[in-house]
Amino acid sequence: MKFLLLYNPVSGRSSFKGNLEKIRKIFENSNHELTVYESKAPKDLEKISFDKSSAYDVFLVAGGDGTINEVVNGMMESEIKPILGVLPGGTANDIAAILGINRSIKRSFDIFFNDQPVLIDVNQINDQYFVYTASSGILSRVSYDVSRRHIKKYGYLAYVIAAMKDLALDYRYPIKIKANGATHECECVMVLGLSTNRVGGVRLINFSSSKLNDGLFELRFFKRAKTMWKLRFLSSLIRGGKRLGEDLHLVSNHFVIETSDEVNWNTDGEFSYKGNVEIKTYKEAIRVFASEKTIKKYL
Repeated sequence: MKFLLLYNPVSGRSSFKGNLEKIRKIFENSNHELTVYESKAPKDLEKISFDKSSAYDVFLVAGGDGTINEVVNGMMESEIKPILGVLPGGTANDIAAILGINRSIKRSFDIFFNDQPVLIDVNQINDQYFVYTASSGILSRVSYDVSRRHIKKYGYLAYVIAAMKDLALDYRYPIKIKANGATHECECVMVLGLSTNRVGGVRLINFSSSKLNDGLFELRFFKRAKTMWKLRFLSSLIRGGKRLGEDLHLVSNHFVIETSDEVNWNTDGEFSYKGNVEIKTYKEAIRVFASEKTIKKYL
C-alpha cells in the first residue's frame, strides 16, 4: 500500500521529527511505500489531504488533535477517502488515545500493516468537520489560547495552568437548541459535545456510553445554577462527567443551536466559530486504524 505521512513540526513539544528515520527503516523492511510531507502553514494539511486523496491508500497523520482535524476536513471534501492512521505527536492526543494508538512506533505499525481498518463517524459544525468534540463556554478556549512557547516548555501542565485561570472567570450565556423535534432554552456555563468519553486528556467515564459508529452525537448543556455553580460544575467533572439534575443531555444526529454572537466554539481543540451553529453527524464516514481494545469498546 502507498502511505503518505503528514506531520506537523510544531505539534506538542515538536519532537516527532526525531522518529522519521525509524519510520523510514520500518518501510524499507516492508512491502509498502512511504512519502513524507511536512506541514508548511496552518490549514496546509487540509489542502494537501484533499489534493492527494486519490493518490494514496493510507494517510498517516503525526501531530495533535488539531492536525488530525485538518486532514479529516480535507478528506471529507474528497469522494475518495484514504484510510486514516494516527501517530500521536501533540500534547493531549485525545483522538489517538480514543483509537488506542500510543507512542510506540513499533506497536502502531503492527496495527497499520496487519489490521483491518474500521468505519467511524465524522461530525460537522456549520461548514467545518470534526472528529470527536465540540464545546463552548468555560474551559473551551483553553486548548487554543495557550501559546506554542508555553506548550513546548511545560507540556500538558500549560493547559492545567490556563484551565485554573479560566475557572476564575464568570460564564453565563443563553442557548436555544432544536433537536429530535423539540426545542429547549436555557442559560449555560458550558456546552460539551463528545463522540466518546474522553476530552482534554481526561476520561469522563460517566458522560455517556456512545459509540464511534452509531451515527449520533451527545451534547451536555451545563446550566447556570442559582447558587455555587462553579462547585457544582467541578463536581460533575470530578465524578467523570456525571450529569447533574439541572443539566440537559441530548443525543441526536442533528442540532441547531442559537446563542450570543460572542460565544466561541471549539472543535477538536481548535477555535471554529462564533455564535449560532448547526451540528450534524455522518455515520461511518471514514475508515481508520484502531486497536482491538478500542474496537471492542467503542464500535
